[in-house]
Amino acid sequence: MSPVSSAERVAEEQLIQRVGRLWAFSRDSGEWETLKACFHPDASIILSWYSGPAWEFVERSRLMAGTRRPEERHKHLLGNMRTAVRERRAVHETDVQISIREFIDEILFDYTCHARFYDLYEKRDGEWRIARKSCIYERDRLDPVVPGSVPKAFYDAVSISGHASGFAYMRFRLQKKGLTMPGSIVLGGSEGERELRAEGERWLAAG
Repeated sequence: MSPVSSAERVAEEQLIQRVGRLWAFSRDSGEWETLKACFHPDASIILSWYSGPAWEFVERSRLMAGTRRPEERHKHLLGNMRTAVRERRAVHETDVQISIREFIDEILFDYTCHARFYDLYEKRDGEWRIARKSCIYERDRLDPVVPGSVPKAFYDAVSISGHASGFAYMRFRLQKKGLTMPGSIVLGGSEGERELRAEGERWLAAG
């Protein structure tokens, strides 16, 4: 196979990054068919509240969006990106800030999470789509929209010490909603991140 030129490589990277941006926009805007089209049919995803087939993630996201109150909002703000392409496979990383306004115990909160998407892409039939989407969590916080509206004991169950502090408020929010985080959640700088990156290298090598 002939070597790929710099221009061709940049063009492929831009196509992959376009899918990543489309994922975020369609997820936040409730464009579910567009969101589904960002994935290959057999794709998988693991995030803070879900681990499994991508198609089911889209359906559950749609159902959850239908239960939101008028004051509640979700936003994924994408930052720096880098993409490694080898033949028909790629690893695409993106800094992301997840911003959520939601009610917890009838108190309106702003939740903010800093993380990185670590996504495996594959080109099939000339189209780049996500084969597996993962997230590396770094740090988060939870603030009441109205200062002073939270009882002093509200945060007693939150532990912000140790390595797992990177998703302390995420876990707290999900527990309040009766949800459980998947056991394979990845934290920045952890052994889980090293294993995820090693898997990404194997993904590229197999391409």
